[in-house]
Amino acid sequence: MNLQKITSTRLQTSYLSSVISTALVLFLLGVVGLLLYNVNRLPATLREQINVSIILDDSISGERGIQILSAVELKDFVSKAIYISKEDAVKEMREDLGDDFLLILGENPLPAKINFSVHKNHFSEEGITAAIKDLKKISGVKDVKYQESLMEKVVNNTKKITILIFIFVGLLLFVSVFLINNTIRLVIYSKRFLINTMKLVGANASFIRTPFLASSVWQGLISGFIAIVMLIGLIIFLRNDFSQILELTDARMFGVIFALMLLAGSLISFVSTYIIVTKYTKIRTDDLWEK
Repeated sequence: MNLQKITSTRLQTSYLSSVISTALVLFLLGVVGLLLYNVNRLPATLREQINVSIILDDSISGERGIQILSAVELKDFVSKAIYISKEDAVKEMREDLGDDFLLILGENPLPAKINFSVHKNHFSEEGITAAIKDLKKISGVKDVKYQESLMEKVVNNTKKITILIFIFVGLLLFVSVFLINNTIRLVIYSKRFLINTMKLVGANASFIRTPFLASSVWQGLISGFIAIVMLIGLIIFLRNDFSQILELTDARMFGVIFALMLLAGSLISFVSTYIIVTKYTKIRTDDLWEK
């Protein structure tokens, strides 16, 4: 009776260990998925901060400036545009300098301008160059300027960041599969004699594998749910302090991450269990003591 109780306790402990270990790995994958999504948003966010300035002729009236703004907004390479009059430019300069520089200069040297952000489909050196040529054809446009150095850095670094992220995710997936597989291996190793007994009484490999595979899928789902609860707790904790840095309100994004966590837990557990149980169905009885 004591032996059965000890065996049952060890079996429950092994199951619990497997579920918790898998849940921790899936939680880590969920965190990486959340970071991956936000890092992928970073280049787009930076692009939105890069403004192209259309400098207007000094003789342009406010009404004509609004007309030019309407023409600019119709361009397919424009994401968002805003008209800044000479008076608005003075207000911005006063806020930056904290002084009334017009008292010194005597006149307003600042031109009216239109600032716009480039649409993501046209955000490239060639795309911006073509856009500038197009804008300079508009009557009343004196010059077009943009932050060339920042644009080049964003374009050049986007590919590097993406490659590094995928390398990191690949390594993490490899480590995750290894850890989950190793945990499942230890659990099934404790049942190798049960597998051998089933084989001795005539059960085929498929019959032996079925209960183990069904159990592995349930363990993967349970681990996934635990990992999701942990991730939700982390999101609630970060929501107030990091909401401006991380996107923590996209329900569709969370749905995809949660679904992938459940799928990864079930799939990895299923495949690992299939391979390991199949291995023990082929081992001779004499070898069970050594494996």
